[in-house]
Amino acid sequence: MSEWVSVLNYLNGDHVNQSALIQGGAGGLGRALVDRVLESDRFDRVFVTARDSSRIVSEDPRVVPIALDLTDDASIAEAAETIRTLTNHLHLAITTAGLLQDDATGLKPEKKLGDLTRSHLQRVFSVNCFGPFLWYAALGRLIRHRDPVIIATLSARVASIGDNRLGGWHSYRASKTAQNMLTKNLSLELGRTNPNAIVIGLHPGTVDTNLSKPFQAGVSPERLFTPEQSAGYLWDVLLNLTSEQSGQVIAWDGQAIVP
Repeated sequence: MSEWVSVLNYLNGDHVNQSALIQGGAGGLGRALVDRVLESDRFDRVFVTARDSSRIVSEDPRVVPIALDLTDDASIAEAAETIRTLTNHLHLAITTAGLLQDDATGLKPEKKLGDLTRSHLQRVFSVNCFGPFLWYAALGRLIRHRDPVIIATLSARVASIGDNRLGGWHSYRASKTAQNMLTKNLSLELGRTNPNAIVIGLHPGTVDTNLSKPFQAGVSPERLFTPEQSAGYLWDVLLNLTSEQSGQVIAWDGQAIVP
């Protein structure tokens, strides 16, 4: 029996204060993941974060909106402390942070090494790599316990070193590859004290959101997912995880991505 099945059984029994956390749950894939978590009816509280918490619109009383900016250490500390006042443990934490381009600042995926700038590298790494794991560090005992827990961070197939055949997209690829290393490190660290902890990266496929819109031309229609489709696939992955997969990056179809 997988550890995540153990989590589901645990949450289906007599329980109180079972909590999930979705970072970036105000729209797109994050919002679809929030809906999946709520529909599962396995959590008493669902903490949902966004830079502007007023964008978190839900009439479900289980939803707790939290303001969080992963590029701001004070915001990270304040959000973590707010959650600590409301629950002792998290049993599911999903982080959806991702930055590929920003027209307002001229940030775009680099086609060649000469396109790199320090400011763009720092910004992409700050969102894709530093932020999620500084967030996990701030959560502290909320994820460092002996109950079953899953920590999942959205990654990308293009982060694979072994599967990189095209090059380019230097900042995005490298930031997500570094993120994957921290995923592996955290899986080993938590696993030493909690065999029921699973830490993974999730590749959601190409999702029809603002992040992917400029790059959808070459994607076949059957491989361009709505946020709801992708969230459904990722939820199925979570349902079927085993403890042996902790530290891996798993694609939407359940296949492990080569490091």
